Amino acid sequence: MHSGAIRPSLELFDLIIDRAPALPLLLIITFRPEFSPPWTGRPHVTLAQSQPPDAAAADRDDRWCHRRQGLPKEIAAQIIDRTDGVPLFVEELTKAVVESGILTDTGSRFNAAGPVVPLAIPASLQASLLARLDRLAPAREVAQIGAALGRQFSHELLSAVAPMPPAQLDKALGQLVASELVYRRGTPPDAEYTFKHALVQDAAYSTLLRGRRQHLHTRIAVALEERFPGTVESQPELLAHHCHRSGS
Repeated sequence: MHSGAIRPSLELFDLIIDRAPALPLLLIITFRPEFSPPWTGRPHVTLAQSQPPDAAAADRDDRWCHRRQGLPKEIAAQIIDRTDGVPLFVEELTKAVVESGILTDTGSRFNAAGPVVPLAIPASLQASLLARLDRLAPAREVAQIGAALGRQFSHELLSAVAPMPPAQLDKALGQLVASELVYRRGTPPDAEYTFKHALVQDAAYSTLLRGRRQHLHTRIAVALEERFPGTVESQPELLAHHCHRSGS
């Protein structure tokens, strides 16, 4: 099912941290640099600042090295600068640039089709993922339906919900798998699909307007009730989730 990150309130964190010394637990809280935690200074609280991977770390990433070797130096430098060396972001931005049309593939390397403009490279991972989904055209609709189904979804349930012929659906799924935005395990119609990362699912889901989201969740709920009673019996919370998202 689709779900966002759980964000407990500060009051809940205060309660847990106050009771932590008397409990057999190790609590790790991560947050962005701009957040000022109110718990620093307590004797049982240790604040550690993590450093983002540097360019050298990104250079050592095998996937990045394979792609980087054929990129113009100025584009490779922009990618490192924009991503702070974070592997997932590096990989996605590299793919986004390669697929964007600003480069021509000569077989052994990529050449810039024109002047390299900084704005040609998306400024965020979310923007990069959205740009890649946009370029997939028909496959984008399937990614949206899959995102409504969840981080993982079956070919059988997707087929029951997607309003398109089987051949068109299989072609779109093939595009998503080839783009490495979605991984496939097994062979259709028994295949299972998984979004590469929760951020990919979130990006696809975010492109749905509210009415379209509700419509999809309604279709999913109906399909579960009519065609997958065993799933409803073993996972009633799944049906409840889609009914809630549908607004019913």
